[in-house]
Amino acid sequence: MRWQLKSFILRQLSVMPGGKMAYLAVQRILGTTHPQPRRDFTRAIELIELIRKTGQQIEGTSCYEVGTGWHPFTPLAFYLAGAKQIETVDVNPWLSLDSARKAIETAEQHLDWFCESLNLDKHEVWNRYRKIDLKAKTLSQLLETMNCRYLYPGDATNTPYPPQTFDFVVSSNVLEHIPAEILKNIAKESWRILNPGGLAVHRFNPGDHYANNDSRVSSGNFLKFTEKQWQPHGSGLAYHNRLRCSQYTQIFREAGYLSLIEKTRVDDRVLQEITNGTQELAPEFQKFTPADLASDYMWTVAMKANVNAENDHSANRDYIVQQTPKHRIGNA
Repeated sequence: MRWQLKSFILRQLSVMPGGKMAYLAVQRILGTTHPQPRRDFTRAIELIELIRKTGQQIEGTSCYEVGTGWHPFTPLAFYLAGAKQIETVDVNPWLSLDSARKAIETAEQHLDWFCESLNLDKHEVWNRYRKIDLKAKTLSQLLETMNCRYLYPGDATNTPYPPQTFDFVVSSNVLEHIPAEILKNIAKESWRILNPGGLAVHRFNPGDHYANNDSRVSSGNFLKFTEKQWQPHGSGLAYHNRLRCSQYTQIFREAGYLSLIEKTRVDDRVLQEITNGTQELAPEFQKFTPADLASDYMWTVAMKANVNAENDHSANRDYIVQQTPKHRIGNA
């Protein structure tokens, strides 16, 4: 599908009454809401591995997820890894009892692989999985059996929790869909509800999502549009903030976090197009480096610590920055 057509369809659904539910119905018809346990478990494993790289573990911890999505694979993964409390929140009504049950059922055949990927005790993980009540009558009852609570509609900028409630705040493929000002408030609220030493752990895609369905354009296609030009294409159900990786880093730094890990994936096609001048850049993007503009994935870990945010890089000797060519990572 040409990206302009998809943009038009999403724009119409965004403004019509019942548009979100119509969008959900279309996704179900197209089959895009079917569980993909290997893919989504892999994404959750990446979050857990990032946490482990800082020396922390999941066993006995509490986790707050921003953006539940269609299926609760991240809460399931954290539960199986030993988390005692998982709160997950979304502004969209995508999760249902049926979609949650199907996701958990499809996960069963991947449990051994999940254990091996994280070096977890298979006996413990299978015991946890068997405690999940797949015959539960409501979504909340089902999730309760995996130490999880779901809140919709939820506001990650103003949570009901007291300070220092959670060990981790996590998200997967969510931050790019949040406006910058709201994202700043989420970072501040996450800092408030995190325990001292708690981690904000996120993986997300700052590239043009229309490129996923239209090979005619690259993940840098939207860089040629000014904000006014892009607004009709990147609003509503198709919203993308177009922030570059360096801007996410700045948001977390200004919220008071100590950066521990940053890893970006560079789209070689976009990098080449920017370098040779065939990728047009709108004025607002001309101040960024080619690698920053060409990054189409980012993994970041930031810690709540009593460190001056302006000095966080120099204060942390274990700070990691990596740039990974797109062809070397295939599970994003």
